[in-house]
Amino acid sequence: LLYYFPLQGSSTSSIKEDSWIGWHNDSGFLTALAGDFYINHETGQLLDRSPDPDAGLYVVDRQNSVVQVDLPSDCLAVQMGECVQIMTGGAVVATPHCVRGASSPGIARISLPVFIDTPPHFPLKMPADSQRQHVLAIESSKVPPLGQRWTEDGMTFGDFLQKTFQTYYEWSESN
Repeated sequence: LLYYFPLQGSSTSSIKEDSWIGWHNDSGFLTALAGDFYINHETGQLLDRSPDPDAGLYVVDRQNSVVQVDLPSDCLAVQMGECVQIMTGGAVVATPHCVRGASSPGIARISLPVFIDTPPHFPLKMPADSQRQHVLAIESSKVPPLGQRWTEDGMTFGDFLQKTFQTYYEWSESN
């Protein structure tokens, strides 16, 4: 479970769209995500929904528009990660996403993501008939370019993750 603590000292107008978790692509293979739920942080009371309709998960669609995702509690979403993008030669593309905090005081969010990855020594190779520019063709200004992190075909998953963490850290410091 991921527990998103209430935002501290923010007014509705100052809440950034990525205030609970910043814009990113999942770097692994697949992420299964159950519908989130909101609670009163002080009492632990489960709420029917967030009192702030703008709180929650946001994605960038293929037209480069930011869209809020309202995943019902009885549904499961599956996001493709960047490893799938590499291994399909760009036929499947990772989706940039973030989580916006609730403007209502004392409201927390709980979600249950399940990350499906591979051992660190696994080589990330595109199909033999693919070209690197096809794997890297779709980019978003919200996340560091994949080409800066996946620096060679066959790079191991562990090396890719290390480069990804380093690049996201540097990216967040400069933006």
